[in-house]
Amino acid sequence: MKILVTGGTGRIGSNLVKKLLEKGHDIRSFVYPGDVNRVGRWDSYERVETVLGDLREYEDVKKAVEGVDAIYHIAAAFGGPFDNRQYLAINGMGTLNILECVREFNPNIHRLVYACTEAIYWRLTESGRLFNDLITEDMVAKYHHMPYFLTKWIGEELCMTYHHQYGVPSTVFRFTTVIEPSEYLNEDGLPRQFIFSPLYQRYKNYTGNNPTELETANVVKSLWDGQEKFILKRNPDGRPYKEHFTDVRDIVQGLVLGIEKEAAIGEEFTLGGNGVFKYEEVIPYLCERYDMDFVDVTLPQSNYFAFDLSKIKALLDYEPQHDLASILDAAEAMRRGEDVGIIPTGVRW
Repeated sequence: MKILVTGGTGRIGSNLVKKLLEKGHDIRSFVYPGDVNRVGRWDSYERVETVLGDLREYEDVKKAVEGVDAIYHIAAAFGGPFDNRQYLAINGMGTLNILECVREFNPNIHRLVYACTEAIYWRLTESGRLFNDLITEDMVAKYHHMPYFLTKWIGEELCMTYHHQYGVPSTVFRFTTVIEPSEYLNEDGLPRQFIFSPLYQRYKNYTGNNPTELETANVVKSLWDGQEKFILKRNPDGRPYKEHFTDVRDIVQGLVLGIEKEAAIGEEFTLGGNGVFKYEEVIPYLCERYDMDFVDVTLPQSNYFAFDLSKIKALLDYEPQHDLASILDAAEAMRRGEDVGIIPTGVRW
């Protein structure tokens, strides 16, 4: 197939393009011209056509959509120099432009796959992320944070509306937080997610008057002795943190299944991996692996959640492969310059 990948040079898009090429597809990579650090990533690949354009420009989108057999809409405003209006224009109107171009110029498309986010489950009206039960696809929050969470949800709503109203064969994947292993270690080769020093840097000069934050700052400062340690984070109720992450290789596996399985049409899936990090298990493992000590800190904001992946496993035969040990093995191998089959992200724009 000829497959359009918007954001085809990004951390997910690059690795998706690589896998699609391995499976024999031809690729059209739609890239924002401002992505100067990666815009030429596919220049040496004969089976990859790079199209520069802006999702906000209908004519640019038309050039990208015409003549392809399937579309992965991965590109989005995220972490860049955008204000709220630009987020809505890119993530909302940009998705609408793709859908309208499909209707007008490519009505027989095989599949449109939209990349959404776990963030649509987070409750704007609550502090932290506290879910005692596994999060299922029907637990989308009523309200969403601006700008990214809300505008990605708008894109999902548009895709599913166009599926049901106009027959566009849409599939939505809600990514859990993605780990690309080359980014995962700090300069000392430690998994940055679990080390103490960033929390110490956050609290060492705390001057606010929130009593809970002040108490936390005092505890954190009292535990810092100048030596890096891991941190066993606890929720306000005392339970250790539980968070759900996904290796980019598992994200790619799910995305590929999105065009290969007919059961994907008209469905929304949480796309998560084996990275359910229970801190009471993870921290002892890391201490042994890296021969380091840890501190135990209760934090003001809750983080206790994991996703139910039964739907994507049942309908698409999805089986994630990569847990924390696998992610760390890949990260350390990439640090040594070894090829583990992952395209590193490089510098974000």
